[in-house]
Amino acid sequence: MLRSRYPVVMDTSQLRETLARQLRHSQAQAGLSAALEGFPPDLAGRQVAGHRHTAWQQVEHMRLAAEDLIAYCQDPHYEAQTWPDGYWPKSPQPPSAEVWSTSNRRLLDATEQMAGIVEDPNVDLYANVPTAEKEHHHTLRAALILLDHNGYHAAQLIALRQALGIWPAR
Repeated sequence: MLRSRYPVVMDTSQLRETLARQLRHSQAQAGLSAALEGFPPDLAGRQVAGHRHTAWQQVEHMRLAAEDLIAYCQDPHYEAQTWPDGYWPKSPQPPSAEVWSTSNRRLLDATEQMAGIVEDPNVDLYANVPTAEKEHHHTLRAALILLDHNGYHAAQLIALRQALGIWPAR
């Protein structure tokens, strides 16, 4: 197992607090929660010209990736899914409104779980994840990837909502 090359001699409490807060609530104009809030299930599978993916595909992809990052950080037997099939849904439409709602909730839950990992003072943010093959594959990196990934796709969801005419004027 690889060891962290970063000595844990600094107080990481402010970093932990800032990163956890950012994961939970974007400091940008609108974040993940706003992008998901009130999205009509009947429009989740609608293809829109100029947009490669439906809302369902975006949200399910984000959920799969978020849950994968949690497993990557915690599971000593972690194995990555096959790209891209393991990280994208096969259908552009959700199987049901219930599945759409569940995917939304699980995505937010996984994001909250990462915030909790980051906040835990017993977690060395700079220690490599259990199955790291490279020196810089630590928990902090995984949390930042999730933050970046969620932000990227939240923006795509907002653009899709605007194209569908369901983005509230702010």
